[in-house]
This record gives sequence, C-alpha cells and structure tokens, in this order.
Amino acid sequence: MFLLFVSLTLCAQDITGKWYGYPDLKNMRLRLEYHVEKAGGGYQVTLKIPDLSEKTYRADAVELADHVLTVNIADAQTRSILRLQADGSLKGTSPVVFKRPQTPKEPFSYHSEEVTFQNADDGVTLAGTLTWPASGARCKAVVLVSGSGGQDRNNTFSEHKTFFVLADYLARHGIATLRVDDRGVGKSGGNLKESGLPDADADAVAAVNYLKQRPEINADSVGVIGHSEGAFVAFSMAARKEVPFIITLAGGGVSGSELLLMQRAALLRASGVKEDFIEKYNNYMRQAQDIVLQSGDAATCERKLTELFNGTPLAGQAAATTQQLYNVAKIELLKYNPEWDFPEITCPVLALNGDKDCQVPVENLEFIRKGISENGNTQVKTIVFPGLNHMFQPAVTGSPVEYSDIEETIAPAVLQEIVNWLNQLK
Repeated sequence: MFLLFVSLTLCAQDITGKWYGYPDLKNMRLRLEYHVEKAGGGYQVTLKIPDLSEKTYRADAVELADHVLTVNIADAQTRSILRLQADGSLKGTSPVVFKRPQTPKEPFSYHSEEVTFQNADDGVTLAGTLTWPASGARCKAVVLVSGSGGQDRNNTFSEHKTFFVLADYLARHGIATLRVDDRGVGKSGGNLKESGLPDADADAVAAVNYLKQRPEINADSVGVIGHSEGAFVAFSMAARKEVPFIITLAGGGVSGSELLLMQRAALLRASGVKEDFIEKYNNYMRQAQDIVLQSGDAATCERKLTELFNGTPLAGQAAATTQQLYNVAKIELLKYNPEWDFPEITCPVLALNGDKDCQVPVENLEFIRKGISENGNTQVKTIVFPGLNHMFQPAVTGSPVEYSDIEETIAPAVLQEIVNWLNQLK
C-alpha cells in the first residue's frame, strides 16, 4: 500500500514522532504526514495530506502487534499496515525520489542574505531571504507574498520551491526579491493560528518598508507579487498607495466567500463530479459559510452546521467543516472582497492565471481587469497561460493531486513574462 516511510527523529523500536510517506496510487502521488503519540497504554495517530488541504484526520483505531503498526482512519478512507524495522524505520518496498530540476543550486551569480525585520505594529519579528543582482546598481525589488496556510519563504509544496525559483530568476535578470517565512513558520515569530489577511497585509507592508531602507534597493521601485490569497494583500496595498506596482499570480477577483465556492466547484469538476451534485453541494456550503460568519464561537457554528447538514449528503460533516472554516484565517478570507479595493488601484497591474487552475479559476482574471479598469486605470495587463495549473505548472486536469508528480516547478514562460513586464516599468 505504501512505498516508503522515513522517520525524522525516532529511535529503534520507538514509533512516536512524525513519519512521512506516499501512497501507491495510479496516476497520482500525495504526501502523507503521520504524527504518532503515546496515549494511555496505546497510541494515537493523526494524518495530514498537505497536497490536498490543511485538514487533520484522527485515527479511529491504532494497533501495534509483532512490530506491525495498523492505522485505520475512516474519515480519510485509509488503512495503513506498516512494519517496524530494526533500524527504527517503517518500511514498504522502495523509496520515492522527486525530481525538481528548476530548484536553484549554488554557486549563485547574485547576492543572497538571510535577514530579519520587525512588524512594528505588533512586535513580530519576521525572517526571510533577500536576493539582489551583483551589478552594484540600486535596483527594482519585489516582496513575494504567499497564499493561504502557513508557507515557508520558498512557498514549498511537494518539494517544489516556487518562490526560490522565482527569486533566482529575477535576481539573474536584475531584480531583487524578499521572500519571507509566514508568521509562526520557519524562523519567523508570531502565531500562525491567530493570523489572517490583515496580519499578512501588515507583514507585507513591513517587508516593503524594510526593502526601502536597504542601500542596494531603489526605494521608489519596491512592489509586491502576491500568489493566490496573497493577491488580496497586493490589492489592498495598491489601493492604499503603499506600492508603485503589483503582480498577482492566480489571484481572486471576487470575494473570499465566492472564491471558495468557485474553488470547490472547480475541484469537484476536475474529479468528474456531475454538475447537479456540485450545484447542490455549493448551495449547502454557501449557507455554511454564512453560518461561520454569523456564529460567535466554534460550538455554536458546529451546532448550526449540524442542523443544516442533517438529512443531506453532508450529514456528519459539521465538525470537520467547523474545523476547516471556523478559524481566523478562513473567517478573514470570507470577509474580504477585492471590489472594495479595485476603485482605488491606480498603479500598473500585471495579473496572470493558468487556464487549468482549479483553486482560483481563470475567469477571475476578467473580474480583476474589469474591476480595476473601471476606475480609469489603463495600466492593467492580464494574461492567461494555456495548460497551467494554480502553481503555474503544466497540468492535465489542474487538480492538486497532480502537483507532486509534475517535475517543473513554474513554467519558464511565466518567469519571462514577469521579468519583461517589470523591466518595462519606468
């Protein structure tokens, strides 16, 4: 069932700790993360599938007998049978090695420095990597802002390092970048669980202000590149005149609430689900999102969702839906609407999307173009990249289940378009 599990910090005959592995599934590969802890006289196990969602699954049954660990997780529809080896590993048949040919390798032809700076508003110290060209001239710069969830400075997923690849390419073409660990991730301080869009916005402002103080950077030419939810941060900063230009990568042009519905529909459609089911499902989820915004606490939210889902295909999903939606990050996302910011955006804007994007469907580009252009801004450029997914990789369906199997981290055409557009700015 599983190819290989590798322990992080385990001793022989001790199964507690974190384990990583990949299910042997046809045409897809998903990273699984198991966390094993002692509980009473036995063990408890949780599972995350980060390539699909942030949800944590709890095992219904865990058994260790004769060096064989059996884990049943009904909610994730998985049953794992893993044999404990003498060296302390849980082993299947053969290792899985991902090829990531675009990941930059030293030596670099540009400068790279580990940096820290503060968000003075709340005292959070943020850590990241600043890269800039070796030319010696003061240069244009961008802050890279990631999407939802806790992302490291490289925006790492399935061993792809999107922001590292982007920063490397920009530095080799005369443009500096600052990429930063999200709050509570990597070397950055703060609490990820208590962070939402306003915090990401404030941290991005702090990053821009830090760059403006660096002698290598042209302080009048520091912009933002926002991926996915990070585009909402870019819109807000542009509306407040915090930056002279923005680039959005797979950014939403509708409210966060509407965007989540579009995302669910696109993902279900890519999985072959029929349209009538998608319509019914999203009808319930629209009501569920309203309940999340109207509830004063998680218990109230779960109770109301239980009532809503009773007698429907979603019966029994109230607790999981509450866990997924009733948190600071999702609530702030549901509240936000870029239409509030569009009328105030007067700077140059480059908005890119792949037409295989199942997380922020490509029709969002037109909402962005129209929303910003209606205020008279003639400096809005939108580009659709055929065959690319949400991460700007060449894709078949665009579903996240394909991400880890794709060797290319980000299409070269996207990188070149970003550089071309930045270089033509005054």
